[in-house]
Amino acid sequence: MGNKPGDESYPERPDAIGKKEMRLMNSSARKWLLRYWDFPLFAALLRKHGISLTTASVLDAGCGSGYSLTLISDRFKPRELTGFDIVPSQVERARSRGTPATVLVADITALDLQSASFDAVFVLGVLHHCREWRAGLAEISRVMKDSGILLLEEPGTRFLRFERLLARRSPSLETGFSLRNLRAEMARNGLSVVESRALYFGLFRSFLCVKGAGVRSTEQYVARHMLRTPDPRQITPEGQEAPA
Repeated sequence: MGNKPGDESYPERPDAIGKKEMRLMNSSARKWLLRYWDFPLFAALLRKHGISLTTASVLDAGCGSGYSLTLISDRFKPRELTGFDIVPSQVERARSRGTPATVLVADITALDLQSASFDAVFVLGVLHHCREWRAGLAEISRVMKDSGILLLEEPGTRFLRFERLLARRSPSLETGFSLRNLRAEMARNGLSVVESRALYFGLFRSFLCVKGAGVRSTEQYVARHMLRTPDPRQITPEGQEAPA
């Protein structure tokens, strides 16, 4: 496991995520959900569309304490795995796990990573924590290869309103975050939704996207690069959604 020289120059950003949210993200309940709900759903989506990540260069955006990195490594066995988080203490926890991955301190809105360098990216409920979430999504698209895969999950407005009730504030709602606006930004950044599914009884939504598929119909899209080429007929048009 490695780190990039100078990546510790980022200051601690306690505002990036609140203390209560940090405890929740590092809780046993969250780990259970990731292992037995989120990742099985992602695996089912990839399997349905004939996609394998075993020869892929994969990025975990906002990896936190590194539990998701471990799940990605164990379940999908990518050729290369990189993760980053904006909170240095979380990055140290991720590195201490010993997962075969490069873990960096980085800001999702200004990544010091080469363009078109990743075959697949995981974004697990990160964007709605970021005031500049549009810039974050644009950066994720930038570092993805053409025909790269994006596996993303984010909450809907119902959850965000509930969150605001508990925390008495919601930066997400204040900055216009919603699943509808998220879809619009995906399209703006060349990310086409292949399939999406409800998660956590509809409070969240998971997306399987491809970069650069907008130039052709989704039914005709064939994933290239690291993945075995699926039968184009296996690609499901967005809108034909199955329950989680």
